[in-house]
Amino acid sequence: FALGFFTSARVAEQVKAEFLILSQEAIQSQATVSDAEVKSWYESHKDKYQQPEERRASHILIMAKNDSEKAAAKAKAEDVLKEVRKAPAKFAELAKQYSQDPGSAKAGGDLGFFGRGSMVKAFEDTVFKQKEGEISDVLESEFGYHIIKLTGIKPAKVRSLDAVRAAIEGDL
Repeated sequence: FALGFFTSARVAEQVKAEFLILSQEAIQSQATVSDAEVKSWYESHKDKYQQPEERRASHILIMAKNDSEKAAAKAKAEDVLKEVRKAPAKFAELAKQYSQDPGSAKAGGDLGFFGRGSMVKAFEDTVFKQKEGEISDVLESEFGYHIIKLTGIKPAKVRSLDAVRAAIEGDL
């Protein structure tokens, strides 16, 4: 009898809870950033908005896998350079014919645009000293012997405040 008393008088558990839903979109829609704040951020973080100089080059690579192949590879590269000097306009054709770089030979030696730090040091140093259209002497790297033609230069520039304003406002 006592057991029945307790089961019929039982009260369901209750919880009282309060909560707040935070929405980033709602907060951002109410937040405002002044032009002065945006400009100040831009001026103090201009380095974030710099696009460094990039160069485009094509090359012909004659590989030398070990020391015993170096002399023959260098001689071959010197012969190819003589052909290139006779007909500089045919650089891409000669690259397709002679280059042993599997990644660029089919594209006429074209490596596309790249910045500093993308290529091995000797290669990069040569490319960033060349003038557009200039063809290098034979250059040795850890991969073998290169003949490099500089085919384009994108000068360094700072993206304008107008170009990055929306990104800055979002960050702030």
